[in-house]
Amino acid sequence: MALHDPSIHGLCVSGLLVVCLSSLAGCHSDRIKTWPVKGRVQFEDGSAVKIGVIELESIDHKTTATGRIGEDGSFVLGTYESEDGAVAGTHRVIVLQLIMNDMGVRHTRDHGHPVPSRYATYDTAGLSAVVEEKNSNFLTITLQQN
Repeated sequence: MALHDPSIHGLCVSGLLVVCLSSLAGCHSDRIKTWPVKGRVQFEDGSAVKIGVIELESIDHKTTATGRIGEDGSFVLGTYESEDGAVAGTHRVIVLQLIMNDMGVRHTRDHGHPVPSRYATYDTAGLSAVVEEKNSNFLTITLQQN
């Protein structure tokens, strides 16, 4: 068969169409839409949680969104990719913090107040947040120190 044969041309066009349609359906078709979420984790006195991770679990969809907490308490959430946001709806919230101290190393960085361990599990944290279907969500998560 020659390259200009209409039957080969038809097969190539059909194959290209299948590839294009497959890429539209893509690997991400099962993803629930996410909405941008930024925020701050702080203690009751307004001081920032200076290190850790925040995680939100959607009550409706059981997806989780996580973000690293910066020294100023700020975070940006990501569900499928870093910083792509969280699904809309009500979420349970946990705050995880791990500061290791082997007593032999002198730390020069101020880690701030430690996060009480009850905030590390959904069953004991008692925190919730709502993500709205809008292009800018800002959450303030306030923790008790005792």
